[in-house]
Amino acid sequence: MTTTNEITPSVKEEKNDILTVIIASSAGTLIEWYDMFLAIIMASTLSVNFFAADGSHFLETLAVVASSFMIRPIGSLIFGSIGDRIGRKYSFLLSLIIMGASTFLIGCIPSFASIGWAAPILLLVFRLLQGLAISGEYAGAVIYVAEHAPKNRRGFYTGFIQATVPLGLLICLLVVYLVQSSMSAEDFISYGWRIPFLLSSVLVILSYFARKKLHESPVFEELKKQGKTSKSPVKDAFKAKGNIALIFKAIFGGNAAQSTVMQTSLFVTLFFLQRAVLLPETTVLLITTVVTFCSAYFYQYFGHLSDKIGRKKVLLGGLIASLILIPTAFYLFMEIGNPDGLTEIHEISASATLQLMGISFLLSVAGAATYGPLGAFMLELFPTNIRYTSMGFAQNMGNGLVGGATTFVTELIKTSFIVSAVMAPYIGLIYPLAIVVIAIIVNAFFVPETYQRDLTDDSINDD
Repeated sequence: MTTTNEITPSVKEEKNDILTVIIASSAGTLIEWYDMFLAIIMASTLSVNFFAADGSHFLETLAVVASSFMIRPIGSLIFGSIGDRIGRKYSFLLSLIIMGASTFLIGCIPSFASIGWAAPILLLVFRLLQGLAISGEYAGAVIYVAEHAPKNRRGFYTGFIQATVPLGLLICLLVVYLVQSSMSAEDFISYGWRIPFLLSSVLVILSYFARKKLHESPVFEELKKQGKTSKSPVKDAFKAKGNIALIFKAIFGGNAAQSTVMQTSLFVTLFFLQRAVLLPETTVLLITTVVTFCSAYFYQYFGHLSDKIGRKKVLLGGLIASLILIPTAFYLFMEIGNPDGLTEIHEISASATLQLMGISFLLSVAGAATYGPLGAFMLELFPTNIRYTSMGFAQNMGNGLVGGATTFVTELIKTSFIVSAVMAPYIGLIYPLAIVVIAIIVNAFFVPETYQRDLTDDSINDD
């Protein structure tokens, strides 16, 4: 299948093979997620290199790293406008270049010992640029793939884009693990941490040339031919009757919760096992890597399932499962990983490691159910002429600003609230659980079903 069945056959255009579209789009998005996640995975090492050696600066480093999520709504308006006025392809090509350059430059920042406070400031600047880049990348890739796909396969095809999140993290974990394993801990902290950042530039260049060969999406080309593209997508996105309501439904009906569930199942889990359960870093990386690999399939699976039974049913099922599994999983992490309340880093048995993997896997599958259908659901909410801007803004407000703050906010709550010793490790989970509860209510009662929508329909889908 080379074009969407929603485009009239009279359109004469250069066409992309759907397999080429999926591979080129997914590869670029995967690399951008690799770049985005790398600083989170390396937060502990970055805190040692980019801040003064006068105590722990982990929370400050997380704040800098989280800044990339905070700026994403602004970036979505910039790249959304480009995507809706000029084309989907050009927007995510530009985002790929910015992301690649920013990641490479993070690997070049001198340490705090060499340039003082300029080090964390430069890290902040490059993380903000990464935030701008990913804000244009994800929405563009999902829309580009969907606008090539047949109506009854949009969830299936966009599911490959959804799966780039765990795959990007998996590659990130593997690269970090291999580099760490090849040298001493001192050498890794001194210079080895730079290698995963610098390596990204090679992957970005290869992806750029693969994407450059692609043609524009057929849906957008038809819109452009008919002179129906928006001249002011940002203005139209906020002034079109009913569209702001859709944006809020998209943010709070699934997008923010999806992000917070994913952040919790991946990074909050990783930090919890490291800093609360006190497991060795190699053990934590092993658990996270195996779980990420095993759960990657389910992102595409749930996207495909949503083609058959609807986006809402799959998304709501994932949200309810997450509400149950998040508190259960973290309680079991502690009970299995540190039942004696040890205060030093300690090894655990192979059996305990496998049990932690199994629990973490269930949590990740619930996250996959919330994320798998989300790309198709988001793009189907909005009309074609303002789709990139509207989806991008909603996605980056929910996924970036609200849900993206999960890792930082959970750590902040844990260090700020005085509670009993029994509750102390878990108090930060209040944030993701509250967002999930809100999403269940909004999704169940206010969000429309979208999976049967014609992508060429320019009406506001607020049924």
